[in-house]
Amino acid sequence: MNLRQLVVTLGTCVPLVNAWAGDGVPSLDQSGFEVGARYWGSWGQNGYNYYGDTTTSLLVSRLTYKNLMANTGEVYFRGDVSWGAFVKGFIGGGGINSGQLLDEDFPPLTVPYSATTSDTNGTLSYGTIDVGYSLIRQANIRLGPFVGYGRWNESITASGCTQIGGNPDICQPAVPTSVALVNETDHWNLLRLGATADVMLGQHVKLTADAAYVRAFQNAVDDHYYTFGVDPASGTGNGVQLDAMLAYQFSNALNLGVGARWWHLDTNATDSFDQLLTYKTDRYGVLLQGGYTFN
Repeated sequence: MNLRQLVVTLGTCVPLVNAWAGDGVPSLDQSGFEVGARYWGSWGQNGYNYYGDTTTSLLVSRLTYKNLMANTGEVYFRGDVSWGAFVKGFIGGGGINSGQLLDEDFPPLTVPYSATTSDTNGTLSYGTIDVGYSLIRQANIRLGPFVGYGRWNESITASGCTQIGGNPDICQPAVPTSVALVNETDHWNLLRLGATADVMLGQHVKLTADAAYVRAFQNAVDDHYYTFGVDPASGTGNGVQLDAMLAYQFSNALNLGVGARWWHLDTNATDSFDQLLTYKTDRYGVLLQGGYTFN
């Protein structure tokens, strides 16, 4: 091969290499449709105080489901049109593989004070759908508000019971973990109001941040299998949903990313006995993403 042939051959290959290396990465001010999959490894806690009436004057018990480790998979998408509107969302689900329930009962209704621990497992599912408009649309930055709807479901079963508070009458002797004692099922319908932003950090790296205030509508069912049975409750509250993703654009279509997510809710509910429950719920963890963009 002579020098001229070598130059021609390299000239043919360079555009292909550049396309894979990211020269063809779409600008953020273009229309397009991105779809992909994510893994979310998360930890959560869902706890509530249970009072003697509709006020907080008499604390009856406190149930804290903690260290709820979950593994979930999800599918996400985002579509943008040339004049600025966008729609985005995701749907996911999986299992809650481990955790503990701390069940506390207080005087004067329970004397002496009781605290028991149980092992937990369960299921987790969730999803969102948002529509918005990009007020800022440039090649390297995109920012816009959105409104949307979300759904968050958790079901947790507690098995076994060990007394750690000294009460001689509750879980004495200890109940083995082969026996399921309690199930807590929570459904939250979420109205979302927020903003999303994308920033290109150089040619290949995109940072995406998504923040939403949520108004939560909760339906909960607590089922103590061997004591008072099923106790449904419903209520409302507020919270936040925060997501961030740092993605590397390998080509004009393919990206891989790593990110973080935190969801938090504070809700108050009233049960079938007209008693108040005040909930605090958190879930946070690490995201891994693979996505593909069509233009």
